[in-house]
Amino acid sequence: LFRSARLQLISRVFQACYANFAGMASLLGSPELLGEPAVPDVLAGDAPSGSVFVGCLWFVVIAFMFFAQHHTCDAYFVPAINVFVDKMRSSDTIWLRRWGEESVAGATICALGCNGPELFSNLISLYTGSDAGIGVVVGSEIFNLLVIIGCSVVVAPVVPLQLERIPFTRDCIAYAVSIVLLYVALKDRVIEFHESCILLLAAGFYVAAVYFTKDLENWLEGEGDKVMPLPVGNSSSSEKSDEPKVKRGNSFVVQGGETPQSIKTKHSATMHGIQVDVEEIYHGRIVDGHHGSAHKMEMDATENGIYTKDLDPNKEFQLESACGALLGPMLSYSHLKEVVVMGQGVIELEFEKGIMGGFLLEHITLKLTAATSAERDQLLESIKHNAGKAWIHGYDATVKGSWQHLTHSLADPDTSLFLKIFFCIPEFMIDSMLRLTLFKVDIKDITKENQWPLCFFGAMCWLAFFSWCMLECANAIHYNIPSIPTSFLGITVCAVGTSFPNAVASVILSQQNKPAAAIANALGSNVQNVFLAMALPWVIFSANYGFQDIPQAVAGIQEGVMWMVGTLVLVIIFVLIPPGFCALSTTYGWILNAVYLVYVIITMGETFHWWPPLMN
Repeated sequence: LFRSARLQLISRVFQACYANFAGMASLLGSPELLGEPAVPDVLAGDAPSGSVFVGCLWFVVIAFMFFAQHHTCDAYFVPAINVFVDKMRSSDTIWLRRWGEESVAGATICALGCNGPELFSNLISLYTGSDAGIGVVVGSEIFNLLVIIGCSVVVAPVVPLQLERIPFTRDCIAYAVSIVLLYVALKDRVIEFHESCILLLAAGFYVAAVYFTKDLENWLEGEGDKVMPLPVGNSSSSEKSDEPKVKRGNSFVVQGGETPQSIKTKHSATMHGIQVDVEEIYHGRIVDGHHGSAHKMEMDATENGIYTKDLDPNKEFQLESACGALLGPMLSYSHLKEVVVMGQGVIELEFEKGIMGGFLLEHITLKLTAATSAERDQLLESIKHNAGKAWIHGYDATVKGSWQHLTHSLADPDTSLFLKIFFCIPEFMIDSMLRLTLFKVDIKDITKENQWPLCFFGAMCWLAFFSWCMLECANAIHYNIPSIPTSFLGITVCAVGTSFPNAVASVILSQQNKPAAAIANALGSNVQNVFLAMALPWVIFSANYGFQDIPQAVAGIQEGVMWMVGTLVLVIIFVLIPPGFCALSTTYGWILNAVYLVYVIITMGETFHWWPPLMN
């Protein structure tokens, strides 16, 4: 009934469009349902053929959907996950604090932020009958392993790049197991319910392996009783400290009669004579953007920027440093774009540098928390003298805040016309839709951090919607340009589009001397892609339709799985041969990128029948 009603609705829409606007029917495409070509009568032969020009325009729309997915992850999905991780990190219970460790959170909880678009693309494709969904997942696997690891090695400041042996070995074994299970499940081109359940169950085993990896490392090093230390502010009352207690909540002692608040683990520092807690928030969905442990920071706010000591003096703006802080030796005020005045003594400084494909290459938030609102205002006055052209404003979670941000961007003389049209306006459109529904649970407002489950759920709904739009765009491209199948679009265009922010984040991490973390997150995300992004939608869809088998006769998928095997073997070979065990050289990075280019060329040749496929 759903299928029939849907096709009737689509048919009526096309008939109305064609009757009133000649040729407009060619602007839309119709999906295929469960492998059967389900095309309305108006498209079956009576309507004019699709237009190549219109098909090319749909590439612009699908790029907009990529940007929408990324913005949803960056503005709501990942921040909600980070709040959860922070709450676990500050927990009094040891086994809960383990979930706040960077390695555990990055490979498990934060993997949701990385794999969200792929998961929802696969889920929506099952209900719409698109061939692009599973292709997005397989294509992302290959892209992550070759491009993300390859680029991370190429830009690493120190080579050969040493990998962490135990986590790398664990992720390689888990990824190999996931490929074997996936190949067995897809071998007969049908996914049975028990096969999807086995894959999903394997996700639980992988999470357990990640959770207990630290215990294994401690045991091998003879430190079996070592546990994660309590975060700042959670130590027992019997412990003595020589430092003055000027903190409140978990961090500051209340002054001036203000209400206590919960503050995340931050770094204590003094800025313009005001003692503050500093939280460095890195914007990128491949890793947890919060520093894993507290430490004392030496900061010096000058008229040119904010300096920190004992860091690399050769870099003006960076996200990583030798001591592990996300801040570099100087955050130049020339890169300070916004100063956001929040409630409860909080100021956020937004530093941005560089844009590629609509994505900020370097973007961090310096979150300063003063003991009282009065001290916050005093600090704000000092910042205003050095902020230059930075936009100083309060945070508004409603559409009004989005409109204010647009008008400021359009009036900014430093922003080019190209960016105003192709970045600022699309961002406003997406941000307005999100704020209309999520302003009540926007956890960027620190007074609403307890609403993180609702923010997480709302972001998931929007990710599902944008994933559906992306798949419909792929169908429309295929309708207007029939020579480009949706399976090819999924395994190449959509896969690159959804994984591009991950690649940018990985390159930045590598440039800041933390490439091993980027590679570990790429491998962990690949494992979770199979165990979650593929298995969970299959379980949901099969259970929703009486546990029936799911046909997966999508062109190129089995060959894609073979590419997954080959690329993993290639990475393992590079790790085992010189320059050393668990080390990668720059040459290997270039080879991995070249292999991905070869993969794309071979896939294109098979799609456009330049040569026969490697696998039938």
